Amino acid sequence: MSAIESLKEKDSIAKVDEVTSVEDKDVGDAENVSDYDKEQYLVGDYAHDVSVKVLSTQDDPKQPAFTFRFLFLGLGLSCFGSVLAQIYYFKPQTVSVARLFLLLISYFLGNLMAWAIPRKGFFKYLNPGPFNIKEVLCSTASVSSQASEIVAVDDLYYNNKLNPGLAIFTILASQLLGYGFSGILREFLVYPTKTWWPTVITSANVLQALHFDRALSSKRVRLFWIVFAAVAVWEIIPQYIFPVLTGVSIFCLIDNGRHDWMRNVFGGASNNEGTGLLAACFDWNYIGGGALWTPLQTQINQDIGLALTYIFMVALYYGNVWKAKNFPFMSQDLFYENGTTYNQTLILTNNVFDHEKYLEQGPAFFSASNAWFLLVSNLALGSCLVHVFLWNWSDISGAFQFTQFRKGFQVDDPHYAEMLKYKPVPHWWFILLLAAAFTAAQATNYKGDSGLPWWALIVLLIMCFTLTLIYGFLDSITGFDLNFFGSGFFQMITAFMIPGKPVANMYGTLYGQNTMNQSLTLLADFKLGQYTKVPPRVTFFAQVSGAVVGAILNYIMLINIIDNNRAALLSIAGTRLWSGQNPQSYNSNAISWGALGPQMFGKGGIYFMVPVALAIGLVLPIPFWLLHKKYPKGGFNYVIMPIITQYSAWLTVGINTSITFSVLIGLFSQYYVRKRWPRWFTKYNYIVSGAIDGGTQVMIFLLSFAVFGAAGVAHDFPTWLNMHISLHVPVT
Repeated sequence: MSAIESLKEKDSIAKVDEVTSVEDKDVGDAENVSDYDKEQYLVGDYAHDVSVKVLSTQDDPKQPAFTFRFLFLGLGLSCFGSVLAQIYYFKPQTVSVARLFLLLISYFLGNLMAWAIPRKGFFKYLNPGPFNIKEVLCSTASVSSQASEIVAVDDLYYNNKLNPGLAIFTILASQLLGYGFSGILREFLVYPTKTWWPTVITSANVLQALHFDRALSSKRVRLFWIVFAAVAVWEIIPQYIFPVLTGVSIFCLIDNGRHDWMRNVFGGASNNEGTGLLAACFDWNYIGGGALWTPLQTQINQDIGLALTYIFMVALYYGNVWKAKNFPFMSQDLFYENGTTYNQTLILTNNVFDHEKYLEQGPAFFSASNAWFLLVSNLALGSCLVHVFLWNWSDISGAFQFTQFRKGFQVDDPHYAEMLKYKPVPHWWFILLLAAAFTAAQATNYKGDSGLPWWALIVLLIMCFTLTLIYGFLDSITGFDLNFFGSGFFQMITAFMIPGKPVANMYGTLYGQNTMNQSLTLLADFKLGQYTKVPPRVTFFAQVSGAVVGAILNYIMLINIIDNNRAALLSIAGTRLWSGQNPQSYNSNAISWGALGPQMFGKGGIYFMVPVALAIGLVLPIPFWLLHKKYPKGGFNYVIMPIITQYSAWLTVGINTSITFSVLIGLFSQYYVRKRWPRWFTKYNYIVSGAIDGGTQVMIFLLSFAVFGAAGVAHDFPTWLNMHISLHVPVT
């Protein structure tokens, strides 16, 4: 029996009709909604509620997908996105290039091309008709590849400029390895309704509104553009005219800089300043629209972790744990015991740990916040492994069985059923891509003197595949999406296999961590393609071609930024425009694990508990699983320990003033609005989320190149008051 026949037998066609009726209904208040209507909007299965009721299964297979506009915009936005992502990598607050941002630009330009290019004669091949939803697809090229971190660290800290060819092929190999994994895992992490990928729901919802509700009189489209414009205009104020609105702390204002502990606890408007407890933030760039789409269960677990962050960071520092008071409250650097910055070059000989030099320099130390982050990352990873195995083993076990790769794979999902009319991407395409990327990775490791043996790469990739499946499943059902998840694990494993070599440790982390990130990003894009009914082979082509272009531009932009801002990138605090916190952290971790692993993390080392935390994390989910078995109605199944643990070290870097408003907005949307105005929530909540992120990203991009120096020259806002105004205490 085919998947479509099975779907029809289960009455899913009625569900599709239900979606259409939901979209056509007028919005009403809770008082005007019958109990039956509430049930239609609020069902127990959240994944089905959102992916099938919020999103339409509408599709027109006659719409062209692989067009000139698709190629032009796809490759063009790959160039644009990769450049922008590399710029953001060196900003004080690391901001990713939002998927929706590129989709909106594609929508604008696509409609412009459809209007401007003639449709007669030869031009009909360039402009086959109205711009449609199948021609819009973002690319995984729109990231700053972790391989570029290696290039940056080599240049900044080792004065070693990698050969351009080696650097580009290293970036490309690390990305395409992840693409190969994603093809193998599609059946488990893309096709089912359960794996609904909350991170792409907003993008899919906005695209469907713009393409299916084309008239400006449409309520969804009108609301989107109103919020989009309002947020975009507002962002000029906190970002450029009055940046103090990034963080307003009444406690710091009252204290007026008299006490450091006030700044550490309540400050947070500057990079690495403080935890930002109860601070107010009026900048949507930091608040974001993510709180509107993140499921309530995920948010509550995050909020519990955030509460623990405030407690642990203050307790560790003022309890002088790990000699915390010798070092800054927050920093990603390495230090001597007296608090000065550790000179890592003095303990290496030819980039290999030299024990005699180490004895001369003495031990290295982290700030307590950075050490806590490393410990918690291992706690979260151990918790993730056991949590998914305990609760979802039946959903993922098939990925370890080659018998799953058979014809007739059955999936009961209305979106997937619509996709069966298109040719799938064969498994052998991904296997061939995986083999080519593996060959390139081995070659660049050898030619680039990475110090990573061939066998170590194989071991790391096996571990990476397992973690991609487990973390990817959690990400796909909860929206727990972190690009650094598991990085400490790969650093630790590489240090165990290849001790004393920090450069090899960086490469080991690259092929473990970055490969997983790229795989997860492509899986999410495959889900977006399934929601918007883009043929799978078109999605595949877009991602692979975009990766090639992105690798080249990642490298070019990286070198340009380093050459022009070296002093700012090497300083601890950086400037308001540029910060080296990301390469600093990457290098510090490579030195600490790769060169000083046994001294810092081994038996008797001051940070011995960091690797031990991985074992502790394995135990954390078990009590809640057992309690749920005994008391199934007790709510213990809502506890997600990997989220709680990871968020208990969430405020150890960057600008932290947005937390209060983000938490309040998230609870208001996902609990109050969804419960009281369910129909409004269904039709408009994700539209508003997309408008916030879209307006913010568009304005940040314009300001970055117009006044913030991304184009080479920064233009400060003119002084408009005779007195300096500050509502937070700057870092001293």
